Amino acid sequence: MIKKWIGSLSILALAGCSGAGDYEIAVNDKYQIVAINTMEHDFVRKYPDGAMDNVFTVAVDDTEETIGNIVALDWDEAYLIAKSEDTEEVGARHLKHRNPQYWIFDLEWEKPYGPLDLEAFLKLKAQKGIDLELVPYDKRIKGEELVYD
Repeated sequence: MIKKWIGSLSILALAGCSGAGDYEIAVNDKYQIVAINTMEHDFVRKYPDGAMDNVFTVAVDDTEETIGNIVALDWDEAYLIAKSEDTEEVGARHLKHRNPQYWIFDLEWEKPYGPLDLEAFLKLKAQKGIDLELVPYDKRIKGEELVYD
């Protein structure tokens, strides 16, 4: 619980310290994609008071930790699907493509499924009849309204 609260505060603090590349994209009236910087994209629930919670988390030693950066996604009115990868800074370089994880989020029931490996992701997507395909992040957000704070 404390970790979740701290995570919410850090997202809120980062959102409050907007940089030139920081923006939000509305998925629906409750959920958003948030670009905290040019390298980090998160899927969050935004509350009326402006507070945010990261939706994709994993349990580690009885705490919740946020997942890596969203690198591919797509959504419609019913579902959001995403692929996340850990990023690691090495000097001035950001290394990507580490620890790929896949996610399905049911927007109607507000239920996350994941992290999944690719095989489990494709199987669950087929079982639920989800007709979305993962699209690279930059390509998918083209044409979406970016809200800068």
